[in-house]
Amino acid sequence: MQIAWHQIDKKLDQTFYALELAVTCVMVTNIFQYGWWRCKARTGDLTHWQRWDAAYFLAVAMPLNVAFPLAVVLIYIGEVNYPASKMWSGSWFPNTPHGVVLYAGKWLGVALLTIGVFRATQLHVRIAARWRHLRGTPLRGAGGTGVHPATEKPTPLPP
Repeated sequence: MQIAWHQIDKKLDQTFYALELAVTCVMVTNIFQYGWWRCKARTGDLTHWQRWDAAYFLAVAMPLNVAFPLAVVLIYIGEVNYPASKMWSGSWFPNTPHGVVLYAGKWLGVALLTIGVFRATQLHVRIAARWRHLRGTPLRGAGGTGVHPATEKPTPLPP
């Protein structure tokens, strides 16, 4: 079953644009709250950046991730300055200057969100510790225990 883009009902199209905005808002704000909570729980003699780095990455990622879906809802559903403010014409890909900037910002936000989640969960440290464990090479300076240098908390090595 193949349906061309112009055969999709406009109200259904608008519903999914609004749903994308709602899901994105809920997702990025909850991820930010989790990252903030993880940063707040860090202990030890840490600098401000060592304690709150993930929260800053996630805070910058939030508006970048929300801007594009919000602009789509405002322009295409709310018809704010429509059609002069259209973000694409004749395609599904943004091809106007502000559409391209918002689209690029969305993907920059995804990259910053990924970095923030990795830093909040210390996933990169656990992956490195597991890699060293599998390869049989000890972690330098921590006696092979998988201790993160900033938080000094042991990272449990999976079996």
